[in-house]
Amino acid sequence: MIQLISTNLKSVSTSNQSDLIFSMLFRFLRIIFISSFFILISKSAISQNADSILLQIEKKQFQSNFDQVIPLIERLSADFSDGKINLSPSEKLRLAAIQMAFFNAKGEGENGLALADSLAKLPELKSLPEEAWASIFFQKGDIYLYEEKMLESGRNYEKAIQLFERQSKPNFAELALCHNNLGYVQDILGFQNRSQESYYRAFEIWKTSYLDDFSNIATVLNNLIFAEIEYGNYEAAEDLLRFFDSYVREIKTSFALKEVEELDLELKLLLNYSRFYGATKADQKLDQILNRAEILLRNAPKEFFNDQWVVLAAMLEEAGFLQKELKNFQAGAEYYERMKNLPLSGFFQMKYQANLAILYYDAGENEKALVYARKSLQLLEQFGFGGSSSFSLKVLQADLLNRLGKETESVTMLEGMLSDLLGKSLSSSSIPELTYRDFKQLNNERYLTVLIKSAQIFQRIGQKNRSESDIKSSLTLFRLAAEMFQEYYLKGSYTQSLEEIHRQIQEGIYSLWQEKNLLTESEKYQLLALLERNESQQGWKKFLSKNEEYLGSTSEILRDLNYKNLEINQQEPSASQEKSLQEELKAIEKRMEEEASYRFFTGGNFDLREFQIGLSPDLSVLKYVVTERQVFALLVQRDGTKVIPLAALETVNSWVGELRASLSKLDDSYRLPAQTLYRLLIAPLENSLSETLFILPDDLLHSLPFEALIDADGRFLVERYVLSYQQSFRQMAFQSPNNETWRTDFLVAFAPDYQGTKYRAIQNNREEVDRLATSLSGKSFMGKEATKTAFVESFTDFQVHHLAMHAEQNPSNFEESALIFSEGEKLLLRELYQMNFPSELVVLSACNTGIGTLMPGEGLMSLSKALNLAGVKSTIYSLWEVPDRETAELMVDFYDQIQKGQPKNVALTLAKRNFLQKNPLKKHPIFWAGFVLNGNTDAMEVTSPTRIWIAGLGLTALIVFGIAFSIRKARS
Repeated sequence: MIQLISTNLKSVSTSNQSDLIFSMLFRFLRIIFISSFFILISKSAISQNADSILLQIEKKQFQSNFDQVIPLIERLSADFSDGKINLSPSEKLRLAAIQMAFFNAKGEGENGLALADSLAKLPELKSLPEEAWASIFFQKGDIYLYEEKMLESGRNYEKAIQLFERQSKPNFAELALCHNNLGYVQDILGFQNRSQESYYRAFEIWKTSYLDDFSNIATVLNNLIFAEIEYGNYEAAEDLLRFFDSYVREIKTSFALKEVEELDLELKLLLNYSRFYGATKADQKLDQILNRAEILLRNAPKEFFNDQWVVLAAMLEEAGFLQKELKNFQAGAEYYERMKNLPLSGFFQMKYQANLAILYYDAGENEKALVYARKSLQLLEQFGFGGSSSFSLKVLQADLLNRLGKETESVTMLEGMLSDLLGKSLSSSSIPELTYRDFKQLNNERYLTVLIKSAQIFQRIGQKNRSESDIKSSLTLFRLAAEMFQEYYLKGSYTQSLEEIHRQIQEGIYSLWQEKNLLTESEKYQLLALLERNESQQGWKKFLSKNEEYLGSTSEILRDLNYKNLEINQQEPSASQEKSLQEELKAIEKRMEEEASYRFFTGGNFDLREFQIGLSPDLSVLKYVVTERQVFALLVQRDGTKVIPLAALETVNSWVGELRASLSKLDDSYRLPAQTLYRLLIAPLENSLSETLFILPDDLLHSLPFEALIDADGRFLVERYVLSYQQSFRQMAFQSPNNETWRTDFLVAFAPDYQGTKYRAIQNNREEVDRLATSLSGKSFMGKEATKTAFVESFTDFQVHHLAMHAEQNPSNFEESALIFSEGEKLLLRELYQMNFPSELVVLSACNTGIGTLMPGEGLMSLSKALNLAGVKSTIYSLWEVPDRETAELMVDFYDQIQKGQPKNVALTLAKRNFLQKNPLKKHPIFWAGFVLNGNTDAMEVTSPTRIWIAGLGLTALIVFGIAFSIRKARS
């Protein structure tokens, strides 16, 4: 029953893990005394009675009904000893599987594995089909899981599932547990989507066939809700909560539950509600749930209260943390104080003090925070908990001492903490000599945080006192954190907390950039390369977290990569064994480097110096880096690289919001935010910028139309620079391997028909596409002909794909968003990732109905990312709904410039400049700044038939496009 231990540890993350483990083992040990007879499996015969009893034992065992298992085992033991029951070969395997479970419960997993190995040597078992061994592999998976050998555990669970599914009548209860436990292993290995899939499979089996298996259904629901909340899919988590709630109500009326069973289910339900309301910041609902939990426990039997008060403590912590995040510090403190009414164990006494220390730290009440931090550390050491919690508390104290002006004490505490952490004496002068090898075995999120916080304290003290040694210590610790981040992050799945850690590391290193005599030019490039590598890996992990199960060979190679890393870390190999393992790892990494998604996000073997040297002399690449509190600019040009601190993140975000809001008003209110953002984001480096400017935005800056910023002379940025947008340095240097040469024809346009679907018709999109295709000697697919199949089949035959269609956005998972073709057929963005779509340019004419909404942290770059990964070189899309007549004018001019051989970025810039000159009364950005270009900017080679259209286009084409677009007013 290891899954009950493991998953409960995950679900009650703040409880005393030791208490939980021993509580579970005690329940197992009650039945261990009768298990010795299971080793005697040498006799053979067939008995229906034995099969019947085994079935009962297995059912009760996997439903965790331990009290009912004991008499069944006693009966079978007596009959077996008296010779009344003989066992067939298959029954011997089933009995051995139960024995392995008991060995595991006693902490004697090695005996269970030895028993499994001995079975293969018994002659009478060799005639059994392979699928008969499913339960043995499942129990081996459980033993390895208990021993935290995830590599072996996952492999055995996968083998067990494969064998169960080949059986004509599998034990579905055991299969469900196997899926559930595999889900836990996959989560640890970093396969978040696979983990959820395994949990859902377990859930479907229990829901379909074992609704009376209350404990396991509650366990898998707990796992699923936790996973969906962690993933940020609150809608799915809420659906699961509704099922959990209705399930609890239903079984109360349909089954004769014991009081303790009913209370246990109710409390687990409330725990998951508290997590959900904490994650969604619904503080009032969380408070109501807490009150229900307190009433339930207050009225519960004493034994149940003594066993379950830790759940209430965890819920109170959730509520206190939420109030702290909402900056309601007094309310947060009151929740923590309510914990004192519980019979707190030593672990929770320590956590109570630590919670208050952190709360008062965030509130700026440093003296109070220091008192609680010291009490917490005393308790932690008193009860012998130690570990990373001890180091975290010491860093907190060091930070508080620094805040209180006790800088010498602060540095002394940090030196002592790092000395204890690494097991050797350190001082401020020796900290800069540390290397990543000193921290090799400390790869996890807590140690990352310890390093970063220590670095921040050294930085503040060093910059205040101009202490060279403290500044060097700060830089060393930030660099070590970046190296640890890379090592740790590559072995884990994407999480929001790790993204925040990456931003803190970036802020620390960039903020030390200008310190004199701190970094040589070579060291600066090494640090930039490290940060860029981390960022690209982070982008890849973020991509994998949503799409890993759809990536075919990439998925399998990633699994092998993670397994091999774990295999290396879990063992203590000899020198020759380690060399062999490292060679195997390199071979897997080489396979991964050939994968399209990996190369797209990580840019293959990217070298920043080579990238810089290869830039055109008249090109500036301007990357904005948004850290935890600050915005930086990284300017890369052929003759050098600069890092410039710009402004506080809160200030920039505020003005970006102001500008976006002003775009809905046809007045001059946009001018002040446009001028301010120019002063914040461009002016500090305007003397260094070239005429051609590639912008790499970050976070909310994805939604900012840089072309519309206004300089000190009142000019728009588009009037001074040729602008376009890019995904990353690496993706500029590396195009998707699907980027084949364009085929024979120039343009194809699509205008679907939505009759009979839930989607509204797009007025006159047929006329737009027909006239566009006619003018440009292109091809059109209109009405019912504008199908997903026709679109996919057109991928390799045209340079430009013009789409006048709806798009649908999935707010919780952008990769589930879709382009909508005729009859409502969807092309999901994630489907694009494995396609070969070598278009030079995709123009999204009417897609702003769904795609135009800003995605947090990514903006519209996700759409460009999907298309780029499929092979599309560049994309034009709108940041908002651009008026139709003005869109027509811009597009005509753009295609005109393309035909003349202009690069795509120059063509769009000239079209916007021409618009401003011809329309002096329409200088408001809403008319012209919405369409942006992302990706490759090269000119397109236009075939001779396509060139002909320009001769007669002129004013006639403008009128045609004007008519087509002006009557699109009904579009969303």
